[in-house]
Amino acid sequence: MVLKGNVPVIPTPFLNGKLHLSDFDNLLSKTIDHLDGYVVCGSTGEAPALSKEERIAVVDYLAKKMPKDKHIVVGLGDTNLNQAVEIGLRAADAGVRTALIPSPYYFPNSLNMVIEYIGKIAELTGLDIAFYDNPVTTNTRFTANDLIQLADAVPNVKYIKMTDHSFSKIRTLKEKTNLTVFGGDDIICYRAFEAGVDGSMIITPSVFPAEFRECWEAYQSGDREKSFDIYTKVLLPFIIMFGPGDEIPTTKALFHHLGIFSSSETRLPLLKADEQRFKEVMLGYKKGLSGSTLQV
Repeated sequence: MVLKGNVPVIPTPFLNGKLHLSDFDNLLSKTIDHLDGYVVCGSTGEAPALSKEERIAVVDYLAKKMPKDKHIVVGLGDTNLNQAVEIGLRAADAGVRTALIPSPYYFPNSLNMVIEYIGKIAELTGLDIAFYDNPVTTNTRFTANDLIQLADAVPNVKYIKMTDHSFSKIRTLKEKTNLTVFGGDDIICYRAFEAGVDGSMIITPSVFPAEFRECWEAYQSGDREKSFDIYTKVLLPFIIMFGPGDEIPTTKALFHHLGIFSSSETRLPLLKADEQRFKEVMLGYKKGLSGSTLQV
């Protein structure tokens, strides 16, 4: 089963400081029919603030809930190789086949360091790898040729999540490789469509799942005018108001408001969205709803 399409990154629900896994049920029931899967325990899932045991618990829980035709991608971002491998092995045991891995944060990375690090995780877990190219948060910038070298050196690297705003990199990867490329930033998602991505690993499809799918499928079928109309009337008003920079607390505040999550809690160092930010998010969300012709 090829990983492509709309595989949103999703937040991790908390209640009174602890995981509240049953909230995932609400999210799945409202979104899963329109999505191709979910990325869990990534940066949107506050993985750096989760313990190893909590990350394993999230994956185990969702793996049992996931239909066979949907994907789970587990985030393995970490600076502890052994811990990343242990989470990856537990995920593989639960039936997960793909891991999303960025360059290790904090350390100054070189291409050779990343090849060794990603290669070791791939070797020890057997998972397919979606490499997360995010130069802002990892302070590591790769060229298209660097990514090609990475994929050549580590055959398990089959996917690239591209948060870099270099659309030429997307085009180069699609022209010169068989890699599957995902758009990785909500704010530029439509330009990523234009650059030739195979899908999206962002937040918006989990907020407007039916509309995002219609937008994507219209684009894929060649109806660019219809696709862009949905994007501008429904998706864009929300996208420009919920981020960038504080997407996690604003999404959690919205999910709490909609009754999907039992609380809008984040974990420090993240702070909850304040009243003003929530008003801004709701302005964008309601404008998107008013532009939708689909049942929400």
